[in-house]
Amino acid sequence: MILAELSGLIAALCWTVTSLMAPSLIKQFGTSRFNAGRIFIASVILIFLCVIQQRFSSTLWDYALPLALSGFVGIFLGDTMLFNAVHRLGPRRAGVLFATNAPVSILLSWLFLSETLSLLELLACAIVLLGVIIAILFGKRGASHEWEQTKGRLWVGILLAFGGAVGQASGALLAKPALLAGVDPFAVSAFRVTVGALALLLVFFVYNRPRLSPELRPLRDIPVSHFFKLAGMATLGMVTGMSILVWGIGNANVGIVMTLSATVPVLVLPGLWLTTKIRPALGAWVGAIFVVIGAALIIWF
Repeated sequence: MILAELSGLIAALCWTVTSLMAPSLIKQFGTSRFNAGRIFIASVILIFLCVIQQRFSSTLWDYALPLALSGFVGIFLGDTMLFNAVHRLGPRRAGVLFATNAPVSILLSWLFLSETLSLLELLACAIVLLGVIIAILFGKRGASHEWEQTKGRLWVGILLAFGGAVGQASGALLAKPALLAGVDPFAVSAFRVTVGALALLLVFFVYNRPRLSPELRPLRDIPVSHFFKLAGMATLGMVTGMSILVWGIGNANVGIVMTLSATVPVLVLPGLWLTTKIRPALGAWVGAIFVVIGAALIIWF
C-alpha cells in the first residue's frame, strides 16, 4: 500500500518543520519545560479528538500494557533524548543521527515480527544509512551558524540522538500488535502520547523543576507568542506527524515506513539554508542525495 509507506515521508516533513522550530523554543523554555509542555499539549489535543470522534474502543484496553510501554519508550525516553540532542548538536546533525532508527527498526521487526525485506529493499536501506554517515562526518562547514556548534560533549549528543532513534523504533514495534488487531491509529497515538506526557510531567515536577537554571525566565515572563509556537509545534509534530506514522506502521512494513521517516536530514537542508542564510556543506548535500536515492528505491521497487 504505497500511501501507507509514504506516511513515513509525510511524518518526516512534519518533524523537519518542528526540528527547525525547536532550538529557539528550547532556548526560551529550557529542555525539560519544553518537552513536558509540548507532549502535554499534544496529549490533550489527541484525547479531545478521540473522545468527540468516539475513536476509543474496548480493544484498545486489551493492548494497554504494550501501548503503555510503547509510549514510555518511544515518547518519554525517545523524544526526550532526541530534543536534548537537538539542543546539543543542532537540528541537522541530530536529525542525521536520528535517522539510524531505520536500520534499527528493520532489525527489530525482523527479530520480533518476522517481517522480511528483499535484497533490493535491504540495499536501499543501506544506502539511506550510508547517506546518514556521510552527512554527519562531512556535513559541517568551518565557520557555521550557532545551530552547528556543539553544546557540551559531542559524544553525549551522539548517544542521545542514537538513543532517541532506538527509543522510537522500539516504540513503533510495541505498537504494531494493537494496530494489527484493528485499534484506531489515533487512539493508539493518544494512548502513547498520554503515557509519555504523564511520565514527563512527573519527572519534571519531582526532579527537573527544582533544578531549573536560574538563567531561564519564569513562564509568566515568556511572550505569549512562544506558547502559541509551542502549541503549533505539538500539533504538527506529535498530533499530525506521529499519528500519520502510527497509521503507516499499522498498514505497511515497519522497516520501510521508518526508513522513509528517516529522510529528515534531507528535508532539513533547504530549511536550514533559508533559516540561517548559510548554505550547507557539500558533504551534507552528498549524504542527502544518498538518502533520497535509497528512499526512491524503496518507493519504486
